[in-house]
Amino acid sequence: MLVSIALRGMTGVSEETRKKIKDCADRLGYKPDPALAALADYRRRTREPSSFEQLAYVTNYAVKNDPSWDFSNQFFIGAQRRGMDYGYKVVPYWLKEDGCSQSRASSILFNRGIRGLIIAPVPEIEDKLELNWKYFSSVAIGTSLVSPELDHVAFDHHHAMRTTLEKLHEKGYRRVGLYIRNPINRLRFSPMDAYLGYQYRDADSSPIPPLMLLGVSSSAFWSWYDEHKPDAIVTDSDPAVLGLLKERGLQAPKDVGLACFNRFSHDKRSTSSVTQDLQAIGAASVDRLHTNLLRNAYGIPENSYGIHLQGQWFAGDTLR
Repeated sequence: MLVSIALRGMTGVSEETRKKIKDCADRLGYKPDPALAALADYRRRTREPSSFEQLAYVTNYAVKNDPSWDFSNQFFIGAQRRGMDYGYKVVPYWLKEDGCSQSRASSILFNRGIRGLIIAPVPEIEDKLELNWKYFSSVAIGTSLVSPELDHVAFDHHHAMRTTLEKLHEKGYRRVGLYIRNPINRLRFSPMDAYLGYQYRDADSSPIPPLMLLGVSSSAFWSWYDEHKPDAIVTDSDPAVLGLLKERGLQAPKDVGLACFNRFSHDKRSTSSVTQDLQAIGAASVDRLHTNLLRNAYGIPENSYGIHLQGQWFAGDTLR
């Protein structure tokens, strides 16, 4: 059992002993048997549901079920469904439960026998978590967690912005403005990079400086709009833009085109947009975590991996 623990990278053995065991295994030419690993995986998936191994869907919101983060439940639903395919039960865990410190939360999760963590998007900009990562194999959803740098699964905002701009170009829009209401550094600036890069490469476009606001400011929006006169607006908050246009009696697409680069697929709005499937992102996080658990990859990875899921274009009714 000690040899197994050491070779799997789990806690419960000193680093000195772990090194001795690994050195011995290397001299003997030991390699894990993928067939036996597949058999163990098959046995896990065919167990009765009551005996499923648990994975934790970890949140760090200010309150347990913060309604402003309701979209995160879509990640959770997707993770739960994919977990059942592999023989896991994905359970929610709020880090602030009973006023716990993150160190205490780590002990609780470990003592429950949980080896795998799915880290939900964190609420603070450029947030950090200080769990005892050596106990767990972990995958983050989104790019908001800046420390530690874990494997992550996220929506491809760069591709979504590029797709949106290409669709606008096909429809003849040349003065395309970008209005971003939410903190762009949560997305590591990828939509902004795609927007500026596209304008630089497109000789037919008339570049317009982006408008970045935290929240909605009518005066700032109309000052920007009147100065640059965009023929189309790309945004992360189409309800806000539609409300602003209504102030002057303007409509999309009659007076100005409107497109959203990150609409949720379960939303029923009719705005022309690239949609992101949150449940698919949650499922992909379990795919990656399952792979890491089979590889016995615990702790903070030396080289983290990012998996970015592309969205689908929804024609909508706000472009000509």
